[in-house]
Amino acid sequence: MFYTISRATILATIFSALTISTTHGVTTEHNTKPLHPAHLTQPYDSLINKLAADGFDRTELKKIFSDSRVAFMKDVLTINLANQYIKADYSRFLQNQSINHAKQFLDQESNFLTTVEKRFQVDKEVIVSILYIESAFGKRTGNNIVFNVFSTLSRATEPDVLEATAHILKERYPQLTAEDIEKRAHKKSAWAYQELKHLLTIAEKEHLDVLKIKGSWAGAFGIAQFLPSSYVHYAVDGNNDDKVRLYNRYDSIVSVANYLKENGWKKGLTEEKKRTIIRKYNNSTPYIDTVLQLSQKING
Repeated sequence: MFYTISRATILATIFSALTISTTHGVTTEHNTKPLHPAHLTQPYDSLINKLAADGFDRTELKKIFSDSRVAFMKDVLTINLANQYIKADYSRFLQNQSINHAKQFLDQESNFLTTVEKRFQVDKEVIVSILYIESAFGKRTGNNIVFNVFSTLSRATEPDVLEATAHILKERYPQLTAEDIEKRAHKKSAWAYQELKHLLTIAEKEHLDVLKIKGSWAGAFGIAQFLPSSYVHYAVDGNNDDKVRLYNRYDSIVSVANYLKENGWKKGLTEEKKRTIIRKYNNSTPYIDTVLQLSQKING
C-alpha cells in the first residue's frame, strides 16, 4: 500500500540531516534514521513508473520498494549535493601504520598480484594502494544500502525535496545560489537514476538481494568501491568461480587492474598520464597524490 508524505515532514527530516562520512574515513560516520516506506512510498510511484518504462518488471519493483529496508536517506542527499565543497584528508594513508598494512597485503598476495600485473600491465603497487585507500582491503566498505542511495538521489529534483535541501545547503555554504543547487540536483538525479538501473541489472544477473548490497554515501561498494556502472563495464571474476563479487579480494584485485588497463594504463606511462587515469577512478587531486605516493612507498 502507498501513502503520501506531507511537505512539512520532508522539510523537517531533511533539515535534521547529519554529517556523513566518506568510505575513506574523512569524517566520522553517524548512524542515520532514514524515513521508511510507511511514511514515504507515494513519491516512489513516479520512479517505479520510470523504471518499468525502461524495461524493469513492475511487480518486482513494487516488491522491492515496499520492503521495510527501503528508506529515503536525507543525509546522503545533502552530502552528495555538497561533496565538492568538502575537503578530503588522505594524509593518514601515508602514515607508517598504513604503509605497513599495504606492504603486508602486497607480500601476502605477491604471487597473485605479480600474475595480474603481467596480465594487465598495471603496477601491482598501484592496485594495492587503491584497494587500501578505498576500503582498507575490505574492512571499511560502507554501511549504506546502495539501493537507498540511488533511489534517494533519483528524487533530488522533486520540488519539496529540492526546496528543503537547498535551504540547508545555503545555510552551510552561503556561496551557493539556488541556481547552483538546482543544477547540481538535476545532474546528480540523472546520474543516480542510471546507476540505479545498473544496480538492479547487477542484482538480477547475479541473483542477489539488491537491498543487501551496502556501500558508501556515494553508492560505491565492495573492496574496490566500484559504482554499479563501473561494475558493469570493468568488474572481472578473479578467482574463477564464475561469479563477480567485489567483496572478494581476488575479484577486486583483477577488477581494479582491468579498470585501469581499459582506461589506458600500461607500463612506462608518464606521471601525467598516470594521474589522468587515476582521476577517472576518483576525481580528487589529493586522492591521486596519495595513491601514487603510497604506491612508491610500498615498492620494494
